[in-house]
Amino acid sequence: MSGTSTSGAPWNDHHLAFVGGLHRSGTTLVGRIIGSSRDASGLTGTGAPMDEGQHIQDAYVGGLGNTSQWSFHPQAHLTEEDAQRTPDAAGRLWQSWSPYWDLDRTVLVERSTPNLTKMRYLQEVFPRARFVVVTRHPVVQALAVRKWATRTRGRFTYGFPRLVEHWVHAHDVLAQDALHIENLLVLRYEHLMREPARELDRVARFLDLELPGGGTRTVDADRGNRYAELWETGGRGHLAGRVRNHLAHIGSRRGTPRGDLVRDVTDVALLPRYRSVVSEHLGERIRAHGYDLDVLDRAAPWAPAQVGPTADAR
Repeated sequence: MSGTSTSGAPWNDHHLAFVGGLHRSGTTLVGRIIGSSRDASGLTGTGAPMDEGQHIQDAYVGGLGNTSQWSFHPQAHLTEEDAQRTPDAAGRLWQSWSPYWDLDRTVLVERSTPNLTKMRYLQEVFPRARFVVVTRHPVVQALAVRKWATRTRGRFTYGFPRLVEHWVHAHDVLAQDALHIENLLVLRYEHLMREPARELDRVARFLDLELPGGGTRTVDADRGNRYAELWETGGRGHLAGRVRNHLAHIGSRRGTPRGDLVRDVTDVALLPRYRSVVSEHLGERIRAHGYDLDVLDRAAPWAPAQVGPTADAR
């Protein structure tokens, strides 16, 4: 392993914890809770978006592409072989990240979305590292990130299945890589929201640290119901009110943004149809990952799914 050749290296005096998962899956929340422990430190003051370590280093390629397609990029998935081609990666990463950690703390946390598909690389570089991954229902995650998607990949509903396919592909990679990771904890966002004390206790025991109480809150039921209603009907019940609000406030900031209004209209027309498309083409693979397309606020306990070649997802 790349990290074993420097037994006296400064990072060996700490426990490195990498947090990963798709956008809007709860990784920011989990990273912040871990970093708030008196025994831990997250990256702070980096000047990078969300203080993600991927943006302030030059040892590996970070996320490429937007939130709806980055995991499809050939360089998104890094393994031991990639680490072995850069034998100085550990030193370079430490030099990039250590100025933004409190080195008096034992557990040093780095949270970046693409860690989801780079765990094997990071484990090769830092053999004692621990990994925390957060997953969220693919439909809810896709609905939550589509404002960042392209016009033809779900922003205005058209192409929405591609957002769900991106989730499936990324989690296929996770399932295969998990078989190679020695220290891995996978959290379900749904479980974290429903039973935060129990799930945070799992994190604390996994990382061998104390976490502050009240780190999270129960799920916002209204938002959960909104996603469920969207998936069931396309939001038909809310459309008339949003159209009236838009027409009554044309030209002011109080009205519904035009892009949101376009999406609301196309949701009613397309989402119910896309529900059938997603179920037919991706339903079996989603169930293999522990989620049900008919129940958006539940998840089975995580276990590595039996998946086919990840290239099939592209």
